[in-house]
Amino acid sequence: MRLGPLCCGMVLSLFAGTTLAAGADPAGNPSGRPLLDLYYGDVLFHHFQDDAFGALTRWMAARAQGRAEAHAEDGELLQGGLLLAFGQTDDALAVFQKLLQTETRPEQRNRAWLSVARTLHQRGADPAALNALEHIDAALPGDLEADRQMLAAEILIDAGRYDEAAAKLQAWKGSPDWMSYARFNLGVALIRAGRGADGEAQLDRIDRGGLLGQEQKALRDRANTALGFTRLQAQQWDAAREALRRVRLDSPSANRALLGLGWAESGLNKDRDALVPWMELASRDPNDQAVQEALLAVPYAMARAGSINAATSRYQVAIDTYEQQRQSLATLGGAIRQPAFIERLLAADDADANPDTVAAAARKLPDAPEYRVLAQLIAGDAFQAGLRNCRELALVQRNLADWQRALADPSAPQRQALGSQSGRIAALAASTAQLLQRQQRVLQDQALAELDRRQQRMVAYQAEARFAQARLFDQSSNRSNKPAAAPKP
Repeated sequence: MRLGPLCCGMVLSLFAGTTLAAGADPAGNPSGRPLLDLYYGDVLFHHFQDDAFGALTRWMAARAQGRAEAHAEDGELLQGGLLLAFGQTDDALAVFQKLLQTETRPEQRNRAWLSVARTLHQRGADPAALNALEHIDAALPGDLEADRQMLAAEILIDAGRYDEAAAKLQAWKGSPDWMSYARFNLGVALIRAGRGADGEAQLDRIDRGGLLGQEQKALRDRANTALGFTRLQAQQWDAAREALRRVRLDSPSANRALLGLGWAESGLNKDRDALVPWMELASRDPNDQAVQEALLAVPYAMARAGSINAATSRYQVAIDTYEQQRQSLATLGGAIRQPAFIERLLAADDADANPDTVAAAARKLPDAPEYRVLAQLIAGDAFQAGLRNCRELALVQRNLADWQRALADPSAPQRQALGSQSGRIAALAASTAQLLQRQQRVLQDQALAELDRRQQRMVAYQAEARFAQARLFDQSSNRSNKPAAAPKP
């Protein structure tokens, strides 16, 4: 479990070579140098309007016509970032590597190496990504330096090199906005390195940091939840309870925290106290895995507290709920196989959506059960990347359709310019439609695979509930058949 605060828009600015935080002039060249070419100014206008497609096509057209020579290096870096935002990692990497062969300015060269490292990391080539980071020979400006340090630590955590990741994060001093994320990642790295007490101390410092804003509060809740479950594994019941009680009830982490809080109370042999968070959790959305586990935990605590009849009834509630879930999941499979499943997601999502939490993603979903059930999958990085691909392909498809309409309209001003490209435009339109259909199928397959995992989980939970219920019936039967004790003389 690790975090990074970059959203999609900030990533785009990063790979464009500069950010406003680094001292750029938003009205001119993002490198801060004077704007020398109006064509490049048009590119930047669309870039700062978050129109990645418009910026990319205008830059490529200006470069092909030799109209932006004054900003060739900056434009190449911008192009690499825009390609990366579109998910074209091979093309982006080629642009960055070509630029590194000619770029002489240390600052721009170091930015390019950072872009190369992140591109390689996205492709899963982490050893090469670390090697690229080692080529950076000076501190980067503003949050780019923080991102470099966080990227290196993230790669090391993924590789299981927790001690090295912890060392990097311990030596890093960044802006207050980044420090909380650094502490979270450092806590995770230390715990995985076997230094639980040090890791817990870092997570605990997040809670006591007076964080403001919803994102920071959500991070604090995640830290307390992680801290609580770490202490549960060590059977430190009181300490776990203390951490989990600090999680807000309306937090995205609340369900998992309530589940852990119940286990902390149960570990202290306070089963009636454990029922308080578990009963609250069991009343929530049954699509959530923590809620599904609470449906088993509630009768478990009741049985331990001696309420056998109540426990037997609650196991039946769990069995019935799991059966309803199974039937609902089977019905949802048909809806997910329809093209409208992805189309409605695209219509509901913003152009640069990259939700930081499942709750944020769920608020953007269409009001249909198949989206609510799969909210966590849809919010995941892999699904979001595929969704961005669909969105960009749909945008390309619309642009190509506009050009085809212009070719068919004798009065269209661009008809003459496009006339020589009619065959290529038609071929591109056909291949774009095929690619879009293929990407939609990939997303549908991901959703169906997740649906299958959930169905298997319902089967396992249902079997566990039935077995526990049968065991309680046997206990009750044995007690009722036991001969009464002879009366005392």
